[in-house]
Amino acid sequence: MNVLKSLLDLFFPPQCFSCNKRIDRELVLCEKCADELSYIKENSCIFCNRETKEGLICEECKQEYPFDEVVSAYTFNLPLQRMIHHFKYNEFKRIGTFLGNSLADRISKYPFYSSIDYILPVPLHKTKKRFRGFNQSEIIARALSVKLNIPILKNVVKRKKFTQTQTKLKKHEREKNVANAFQVKKFGTIKNKSLLLVDDVLTTGSTMKSIALLLKENLAKHIYVCTLARA
Repeated sequence: MNVLKSLLDLFFPPQCFSCNKRIDRELVLCEKCADELSYIKENSCIFCNRETKEGLICEECKQEYPFDEVVSAYTFNLPLQRMIHHFKYNEFKRIGTFLGNSLADRISKYPFYSSIDYILPVPLHKTKKRFRGFNQSEIIARALSVKLNIPILKNVVKRKKFTQTQTKLKKHEREKNVANAFQVKKFGTIKNKSLLLVDDVLTTGSTMKSIALLLKENLAKHIYVCTLARA
């Protein structure tokens, strides 16, 4: 194994996924870039940045979003942007596992964590999943499931409509883009259950809002949301 590792390091030297500096193969970031990752403050609302006692989502924002709580681990700064790009578009799945473990550590600090029945990764449309080869939310969900000991519930929510990327859309455009994009396939599975929705980045919350409304229409008890980052 040491010979194989030496050969891999010689011909395919491991690099930091942010700055490309050479690092140990077991790592994903160099020490400098790891220090630049910015954790979201634990005492502020994820949407409006108001100070909150629990550090999750304030009562005012709860009026707009059908979530019981929202947790994101990091702010979407440059090192994290580069990592997530490599994760999603260059198939470096171990980045998703690394960041998913950090997100699990954050989630485990909150009381609602013990009430979660299932983890639900946000689904990709089958065309996009075929093109990319995997669903990044499922990779994150897998890391959460292992670390938090909560089962994953797949194929309950289906993305029935192919939607354009949300990246450059404004908030009202995002909401229109994902309107009627999802459907619930297994109604009885989620009835009276507390669910943790998982995605990579939270921007306006439009995708999560669309899914959460649908789940609550189908009698889910609580909807919690978690993402790697808040943009």
